[in-house]
Amino acid sequence: MQFFKQTLFTLFALAGLLASSGAMAEGNPANGKTLFTASKCNQCHGTEVFTRSDRKVKNLAALEAQVRRCDSNLNTNWFDDEIIDVTAYLNQQYYKF
Repeated sequence: MQFFKQTLFTLFALAGLLASSGAMAEGNPANGKTLFTASKCNQCHGTEVFTRSDRKVKNLAALEAQVRRCDSNLNTNWFDDEIIDVTAYLNQQYYKF
């Protein structure tokens, strides 16, 4: 019985990982651009933060985490799919992970 519970837990964990990574790949960059522009994300900084050589974001997961921090700081109250869209836009436009 214990083996069954561990196996089931592992399957659910893997399904969650696959779902989250799949959602990231399917983000809508066009909607992300609209959200990014409408929310005035560049009020705090220009695009140089995305293109400088010593940028802090080094991978797609870090980019999504940064978008979530900005969402919180700006009180945009984006839903998860909107955060994924903005992440997809920034990745397509600047990061290319």
